[in-house]
Amino acid sequence: MNMDKRYLAFFAVLLAVVLMAGCTGTAPASSSASTQGMTPVSTAAPLSTQVTAAASTPSLVGVWTGTTTGHTQTEGFRQDNNAVYNITVQKGSAFTGYKEYVRVNGISYHENFSGVIARDGKVYLGDSVGGITIGDFVGPDEIEFKNVEDGADSKALLVDLTRKKI
Repeated sequence: MNMDKRYLAFFAVLLAVVLMAGCTGTAPASSSASTQGMTPVSTAAPLSTQVTAAASTPSLVGVWTGTTTGHTQTEGFRQDNNAVYNITVQKGSAFTGYKEYVRVNGISYHENFSGVIARDGKVYLGDSVGGITIGDFVGPDEIEFKNVEDGADSKALLVDLTRKKI
């Protein structure tokens, strides 16, 4: 085979490889191929991004104050401005502290709690009385807690808190 025929054969093989490689790609999710039984590619963040996000857990240490709205079986409907959550120690995504509040009878109460911040950003608290609280960040220094307790003093409360600036 002379030199021209070898080049021609090489380019023919190269062209065939390139054309076959182009046929094995995935169509974008927005194309009409996604309506023809093809599964669109996931748009979830890559695992490396999720791990980085988990590593940047926000600090909750500080004094958080705000309002409580809801209903309890022993006190009825509530709406007051005396919720205080003191988050005293945090290690990674786990933290501890105590909450203070005044009940309708005028008596101040104090409850210890333990909490965690999940990878999805949700905040979970378990308190010493047996309540479960789930929170969402509303802003960098704002959290909305939903507190639910069952039993004789069952309750459902929304607690909107803002961290005090020191």
